[in-house]
Amino acid sequence: MQPKAKFYQVLISAELRTQGLRLLDRLLRKHLIFGGPVLSGPARFLWKNEIVEHDYCWIITFTREDLRDELIREAETESAEAICMISFSPLDGSPVLQALLEQAFAGHESAPEPKYKDAVAALTFVSLSDIPKRTASSWGDLSKVQPDDPTR
Repeated sequence: MQPKAKFYQVLISAELRTQGLRLLDRLLRKHLIFGGPVLSGPARFLWKNEIVEHDYCWIITFTREDLRDELIREAETESAEAICMISFSPLDGSPVLQALLEQAFAGHESAPEPKYKDAVAALTFVSLSDIPKRTASSWGDLSKVQPDDPTR
């Protein structure tokens, strides 16, 4: 039985939202991260013994343990910051999240460059009776982590 891969939850800094989105895109195209949001808000840092204040951004994502060093190299190559702050925290995710990440990184070395989905997200209403069967269960069949619903 093959041991399960270990994953990290990753925070990657960016001074501006556009920088964060560009960095997110580069790392996604190279299959080094799962993807996620670029969040921003007011921040303060101790920089060269001065407190500096400005809006700041963070990419929140996941990566596989063996991709850590390559992710750092790529992020530092793309980053416009003096110091690209990257932190890795061991991930203790639900079984279904673990299965999703296993699937996402499987064969990353030879995977073709991902393409943007030809669709846009849209709000939909879900019948209350459908909610219990809508989300994949961590105690169900983890070999099939993608929902059958083609609209999702």
